[in-house]
Amino acid sequence: MAGLQREVGDIVGGYRVLGRLGSGGSGSVYKVADGAGHQAALKLVDARQDEVAAARLAREVRALQSLRHPAVPHILDAELDEDETFVVFELVAGETLFDHVQRHGPLAGDALAAFADRTASALEAVHAAGVVHRDVTPSNVMMGPEGPVLIDFGLAHRSDDARLTREGLVSGTPGYVAPEVIDGAEPGAQADRWSWAATVAFAMTGHGPFGSGSGAIGRTLEDDVTLPDVPGAPALRAALGRDVSARPGMRDIVAALRGATVAMPALPPTAVAPTAVMAEGWQDPDATAVLPSGEQRVPAAPADDVEHHWVEELPWEEEGDEHLDEGEHEPEVCPVVPRRRLLLALAALVVVAAAPLAPTLSFLVMAAVAILARGVWRRSVAIRAAEAKRGRRRTSDTVVQTIGLPWHTLRAAAEAVPAILTSAALGIGAGAGAWWLVSSGNVVGASSDAQYYGHAGALALGALVAVVAMAYGPFMTGTREGAHRMAAAVSPTGGLRAAWTLVALTAILVAAIGVYVQLAPWWWPLPDLAVG
Repeated sequence: MAGLQREVGDIVGGYRVLGRLGSGGSGSVYKVADGAGHQAALKLVDARQDEVAAARLAREVRALQSLRHPAVPHILDAELDEDETFVVFELVAGETLFDHVQRHGPLAGDALAAFADRTASALEAVHAAGVVHRDVTPSNVMMGPEGPVLIDFGLAHRSDDARLTREGLVSGTPGYVAPEVIDGAEPGAQADRWSWAATVAFAMTGHGPFGSGSGAIGRTLEDDVTLPDVPGAPALRAALGRDVSARPGMRDIVAALRGATVAMPALPPTAVAPTAVMAEGWQDPDATAVLPSGEQRVPAAPADDVEHHWVEELPWEEEGDEHLDEGEHEPEVCPVVPRRRLLLALAALVVVAAAPLAPTLSFLVMAAVAILARGVWRRSVAIRAAEAKRGRRRTSDTVVQTIGLPWHTLRAAAEAVPAILTSAALGIGAGAGAWWLVSSGNVVGASSDAQYYGHAGALALGALVAVVAMAYGPFMTGTREGAHRMAAAVSPTGGLRAAWTLVALTAILVAAIGVYVQLAPWWWPLPDLAVG
C-alpha cells in the first residue's frame, strides 16, 4: 500500500489532495479539489502492486456509471489506463452510519424505517443494474444531509463478471458476510440483502448483530443473533437466518419496521392455504408464504408522508433461482422519476422574467403549478400504497387515482399553504426592500429610465426569492418530486425537451423585450400601483 500514500498538497491526476478519508484492501480514498476548487472524493489504486484491486476499481466505475439513484454517488472522473489508477466521485457530506451511531446512538422508530427504506431502494437500484455490491456494512453507508447513501463499490461486480476474490479468501467484512458466502457460495443479490439486514440491525442496536472480528464468522454460521423486542426485530431475525428460503424481502422488513400488520399474498393452488395473515410479531417461518423462487413476499405500504425513491427491477435472476409461474410476480415498484432539472430551472426563470410585467399573476401561476405538482405526487403515493396493499392491478389503480386527482389536488392545496405564505412573505419583503432602495435613489439614479429598470429588477429579485422559498419551503419535498413527474410527463423524449426549452427561452426573451421597451407592470388582480 506504500504506493497509495499521499500527503496534503500532492497532485493526483490534476486533483490536489486535501486529506485522507479512509483506506482498505482495495485502495485509499482522499478528499481532493479540482482546479476550480470543487471538492470530491478520489479513490486511488496502485495497479503495479495490486492488479486485482485495479480490476475491481474498473468494475466500480462501470457499476456506478450505470446507476442513477440519489442514494448512490455519481462518478465524476476516472483514469483506468495508467499504472496509478483512480476514480473521482461525488463527495457525500456527513459521516458513516458507524460513526453516526457512535455519536448519536441507534436509530429508532420512523428514523430507522426511513433509513431502511432508502438504503433498500439504493440496493434495489444496484441489483436492477445487474450489479452486486458485496460489502454492505455500516462503514459503507454515509449519513448525508438528504439521507443515507450507499458508497464504496470497490468489491462490486456485475452479475456477468468473473469473480475476483483471491484464491482461498472470502471478500467482505466479518459479521456482514452472509453465511452461504462463508460456506463458499458465490456472492449474489441475496447475500447483499442479508448484509443489508445486518446493517439495519446495527442501526437498530448500535452494534453488529454477530459482533466483530473472527468470532463474528462463527456466530454467523451458528445463527446466533439477539435483537431487542421492537417493531421489525422478528423480521430482521428471520432475514439474518441461514435458511435463504425463510428470509423475508427488504420491503417486508421495511413494512415491519413501520409497525404494519402484514398480509401475505395468495399462494399457488397447490399450497396448503390460499392466504395467510400475520401480525407484525410473527416469528414462525413455517407460517409464511414462500414463492417458487424461494423468497418470501409481503407487500409494504409506504407511509403517506414519506418520500421514496423507487426503481424498476430488471428481469434478471440469481444462479439457482427458478422462473416464477405465470401469475406470480416479484413485487413491482414505481420506476425512478426522470429528473428534469433544466426544464424546471427554465420554468423558474420564466416566472422571474415575467414578474416585472405581471408580478401578482406570476406568483399566482407559480403557486397553482406547485399545488398541481403536489397533487401529482399525492396521486403517485396513493398508487404505490394501493399496489402494495392489493398487488399490482395493471391499469385499474392508476385509473382510479387519476380520477381522484381533484381530491389529491385539493389536499395538496391545503398542504401547500405554509409554503405559499412563506414564499409570499419572503418575496414581498425582498421585492419591497429593493423597491424602496431604488425609489430612494440609493441604488440607481433619479431618471425615469433608471427608476423603471431599477423597479423591474426589484420585482425580479422578489420573484426569485419567492421561487426559491416555494421550492424549498415547508413540506415541499413531495412537491419537488411531483414537479419532476409533471416535467417528465410533458417531455418524454429529447425532441420534446428541446421544444419546451425553446418555448421557455422564447418566453424569457419576450419578457425581456417588454422590460426593455418599459411596459408598465400589470398588477392584476391587485389595483395598479404607480411607480415612484
